[in-house]
Amino acid sequence: MQQWAPQTGGPIVWLDPAENTDNWHLWHQITDALSLRAVTLIIDDVHLLEGSRSTWLLKDALHLADDKRHIVIATRRDPILALHAARLAGKVWEIRADDLAFDEDETRLFLAANNLEVSPEQAHALWLHTEGWPAGLRLSTTPLSRGARSDDAFSTLLHGDTALGSYLMGQALGYTAEDVRWFLLQTSVTEFLDVELAQELTGRSDAALLLEQVHSQPGFLHRLTGGRWPYRYHPMFRALLLAELMRSSPEEVRRLSAQAAAWFSKQGEHLRAAPLAIQGQSWEVLGEAVLAGSCVALATGDWTWVRTEVSRLPLSRREGDLSMQLASIMISIGTGARMEAMALLSGILDGRPHPRTRQQADVLRFLRGWWFAERGQPELAVRILEIDPHYDPTSGSTAASHALKSKWHELQAACLLLEGPSSTAVTMLNESNASSAVTYTALQLGALEIRAWEAIIAGDFRSAHQQLVQADALIDSESDPGTLDQGATIWPARRWLEMETESNAATPADHLETSPARSAFPHPIGQALETITDARLRLIRNNDALGCALMLDELIVTNPQVPRWWTTGCLWSLARIDAHLAAGEVSQALDLTFTSSPMSSSDNGTHNQSYLRAWVMQRAALDSDAQEVSFDLDRLISNLPLESALLPGRSEALRVRVLLGAASLALRAEKPDHASQYLRLALHSTEMHGWRRPYGEISAAILPVLEAERRRITAYGEQVVALLAYLRRQPVSGVRLPDPLSERELEILQYLPTPLDQRELCSALFISRNTLKTHLRSTYRKLGVQTRREAVLQAERLGIL
Repeated sequence: MQQWAPQTGGPIVWLDPAENTDNWHLWHQITDALSLRAVTLIIDDVHLLEGSRSTWLLKDALHLADDKRHIVIATRRDPILALHAARLAGKVWEIRADDLAFDEDETRLFLAANNLEVSPEQAHALWLHTEGWPAGLRLSTTPLSRGARSDDAFSTLLHGDTALGSYLMGQALGYTAEDVRWFLLQTSVTEFLDVELAQELTGRSDAALLLEQVHSQPGFLHRLTGGRWPYRYHPMFRALLLAELMRSSPEEVRRLSAQAAAWFSKQGEHLRAAPLAIQGQSWEVLGEAVLAGSCVALATGDWTWVRTEVSRLPLSRREGDLSMQLASIMISIGTGARMEAMALLSGILDGRPHPRTRQQADVLRFLRGWWFAERGQPELAVRILEIDPHYDPTSGSTAASHALKSKWHELQAACLLLEGPSSTAVTMLNESNASSAVTYTALQLGALEIRAWEAIIAGDFRSAHQQLVQADALIDSESDPGTLDQGATIWPARRWLEMETESNAATPADHLETSPARSAFPHPIGQALETITDARLRLIRNNDALGCALMLDELIVTNPQVPRWWTTGCLWSLARIDAHLAAGEVSQALDLTFTSSPMSSSDNGTHNQSYLRAWVMQRAALDSDAQEVSFDLDRLISNLPLESALLPGRSEALRVRVLLGAASLALRAEKPDHASQYLRLALHSTEMHGWRRPYGEISAAILPVLEAERRRITAYGEQVVALLAYLRRQPVSGVRLPDPLSERELEILQYLPTPLDQRELCSALFISRNTLKTHLRSTYRKLGVQTRREAVLQAERLGIL
């Protein structure tokens, strides 16, 4: 105000109630000042006036103010004045502490203007400590201006243990009642307060009234809105109060800190409980806080806070406390040290631990389920995680309980999916996501990973593609995708879709290629999914049936349960039988359809075994022209619900293959209507899911079916042409043109045997007449012909039509 007052340009009268103890004399000074034609009246330290005398003279003075007579009131707390009408009339201009406070950039400018050399980190800490309070900055940095710029001096400054701190404390508490002063000291161990915590620390039943009194004091407490804790100490004043309490009664600081730590821990506030537990040397509370932080870190993937707090715990306390032991296991799991985590957990389980808290019991139960899942016993894990259908694991409302509950449901869903196709797993993921108070990116990615594989195994590629697109968007939205160490099998899932649809594979996310990402599935299942995908890719890309078979057989030697789990068994059976068929081992493939039995089967005849058997028998019939199997095959196919898509327990990938085989055999048996019926069912599924691989497996047999269908008028005409173009890229005859036809030329070639003229061709292809002529000239040149009929005959001879 001293800098501002001279800039007003008019007469100024400055009054200070502390210098005048006579009410009437002060009133005469006020009325004399306001009797001037134009004046700015400044009344300083009004809080002192309110503390000892009535404010009636200020209320009356307000009636004397007008456009030319201004009153400026400087006070450390709101004056008890009726200003509502003046506010509504726009006659009051209020400047409060938040308006005067420096922001971080202004704090740095202040330090630079006063030639104070501090690091950026120290400047930030100083800004937080003073909250930009200009007077606090000036007082706090006085020792630094005298040359005391060491880290120790700066640390002492932030803890309020300075001569200036003592001076400021004396000034701040000089006009404070003794009971309020004692209340301030007792509650200064914690930054955040509410009425219950204040009662706990002070034993005062009137804590609510005292909090309001403290809030009205100059700058001690801020009132917060919308949060769990309605009051927060100003960091600088709290440091001064705590330093005063430490000087007068250090044992009281430890006692109160431990008491506050236990309170915050019960409220689920582990971040606030931990520093208080260290200050109060309450190691059991710190262990519980670290365990709670580990639950959150397991969901977020950020272990920085947990590691820091563990390092602060004495070594003797780390080894003997169950919370710390469980937290160590969680750290090992979260950082990828799977074998270390299993060894530590095995030692704890062998000792039959007795948890003391609900949090310990919940974490121990989760870890037992995780242990069995990682050992390849998901059915036991499900029993542990589903102890009672009415039991709600981690039913608390804290951040730790929400995080553990989300991770619990992810593990439970992954294990349930191994047992078979069930809506329970996906429903659990949906409910967990909907009920969670906090969204965890890593768990979202894990849920998408589980849903994608569930859809792939069911053959619902449209849904699987949607899940993978969402996973890509989630990874792209992360500011640092390298920290997202989940989703290890997302890339193999994308490759599986590519194999079945012949689509272009996207580039894997960097974190999936360069970092040891973990899967939402237990390790044996995630590893099996990757191995099966790699083996099948070896068969399809490299035509290496032997290599594929060796990889798949080695997998079940190391883990015999793989064919029994529904998640891996369906894919393993498909890949292994495909390898047998590629090697001409039809009898072995047929034997596998009887012995391969994933743990789930449906009672309504829709499980995969019958479809596998039909597929192998069809392939045998198509490859060998054998007629002896036709009767059994017809009877087997007639008992399969081929017209129903995506039935529980039945893979759509197998259904499409059986439909295509049935269409090919029906046409061979001179039943074109039956062939068309089967093909249209397959085309309907192809339209939704984009199948290509099932057509390529029997390209020679399915080509005549597609050719016959092309001559029919159906809704699948464009799709039939596209499939013919796809299959013609690798001529059945094995003869390749020196200059291969382009994809567009190959598509046009499929229309040449039809009676469509050039105008109708242009309409069907959505191209101009000139464009069509250009493609036709190029096609004729590559085929070495001159006319449309010659082009058709040459293409048929070469096997590309």
